[in-house]
Amino acid sequence: MSVTRVLSHLTAAAVASSALALPATAVAQDGTGVIRGTVLETGHVIAPGIDVSLYRSTGEFVGATVANSAAGAYEFRGLEAGSYTLWFENQNEAVSEWWDNQPDKPQATPISLADAQTFVANAYLTQISENLVRPTISGTPAVDSVLTAARGTWYPTQNVTFSHQWLRNGTPIEGATASTYRLRNDDAGRTISVEVIAMVQGATEKATSTATAPVTGGTAPVQPIANAAKPVITGSTVVDSTLTATTGSWTPSDATVTLQWLRGATVVGTGATYRTKAEDIGSSLRVRATASRSGWTQAVAESAEFGPVTAPAPVLTAPENRVRPTVAGTARVGSSVTAGTGSWSTSASLAIRWTRDGRAIPGATARSYRLTAADAGRRIAAAVTATNAGGSATVTSPVRVVARATSRIRVGTSSPRKGRLKVKAIVSSAGARTGRVTVTVKVGGRTKVKRATLSRGTRTITVTGLRKGRATVRVVYAGDASTSGASLKKKATVR
Repeated sequence: MSVTRVLSHLTAAAVASSALALPATAVAQDGTGVIRGTVLETGHVIAPGIDVSLYRSTGEFVGATVANSAAGAYEFRGLEAGSYTLWFENQNEAVSEWWDNQPDKPQATPISLADAQTFVANAYLTQISENLVRPTISGTPAVDSVLTAARGTWYPTQNVTFSHQWLRNGTPIEGATASTYRLRNDDAGRTISVEVIAMVQGATEKATSTATAPVTGGTAPVQPIANAAKPVITGSTVVDSTLTATTGSWTPSDATVTLQWLRGATVVGTGATYRTKAEDIGSSLRVRATASRSGWTQAVAESAEFGPVTAPAPVLTAPENRVRPTVAGTARVGSSVTAGTGSWSTSASLAIRWTRDGRAIPGATARSYRLTAADAGRRIAAAVTATNAGGSATVTSPVRVVARATSRIRVGTSSPRKGRLKVKAIVSSAGARTGRVTVTVKVGGRTKVKRATLSRGTRTITVTGLRKGRATVRVVYAGDASTSGASLKKKATVR
């Protein structure tokens, strides 16, 4: 258990939360002085509920309070100028002491308080032992010399077990736990210190000596160069691009760094830049940095994989026609014609549009087109448009002039009355089936001719004034703009 004298530790909030608790036996004062502080316990944690008693140095009891739970703070206010002593007690753990690490009242360190003065007295109550004077090292810091540790001053020391740990540049030296240590070659150029550990029932307190000067003699060990940041590659993954690599970060910073470029296990280049080539396509690259410095162990670090390297995206251009489109099939009303799309310089999507005398035919965008009456005598062609990401081009086939549709006549005859012959002409065709039909009837050496116009491809004509007998009937269809003419001859009987 111990108490340390520190004049700046307690926060303003902690002071404000403290209050003087005076028992009935306390001597009332009307001064302006303040004694305050914080109390810590084993492990340097806040110690609430610690009894703090204030006495005059003459032994007269002044008052008592308890360290609060917020910050382990205590405070006595309204004190007259004079000399005082403090008593700290943790009743739960049976740990107590007087101000400034003193075991009893006669040895208590007095606090001299002036008018309006604030004196901060922080305490540390530990069940273990507190170091009051740091450990020291004696001996010459040279290889093969023996250093001896003095543990310093601790309080208390009853039932306390002490052990040692020697440190090289602040790092524990494996197996060096005695009170003495013989310096070895590994210590050359390094500083040595010793840590003293006080232990009570598994709990520990530690104190470390001041380090020695760097150990002389021997051969200083070769230190490895340390990598703090790996190299980094930047640039485009497209082939034929120039990549750039950083050297990374190293300790010591003046190490010389060389770079190698690797594709798999193959070194493909050196230096800070590398221009990718066709052989790299499909592979990833990395940079290996090697750092070296005289008197240091060489070190290597590699960048993350970069890539894979890719081929350049193709430069697309609009398609060009190499072989002109064609129109195959019979160019006649009622027939179907088929477009040949021709040949193009590159792959492309193809669209077909049929034209009539150079103008698009509504809805005619299929590969084949059935010619209608409207096409008769007109110039039919197929316009093919090829499109890709680079653009589009349209080329039209040679034109075809559409012939009129062929026609066929069917004739029916009957003689409903004497001297009369009824002739029914039916014209079938893909064309319009309009125009004139002429009926000629020869019977008994006499000829009768009659003409009429078709209606929806048919017409019934009655020829009168005929002689009785076997007649020759000839029907001639003259045709129209979309349909060619036709004729038919047949026999009929006139009543």
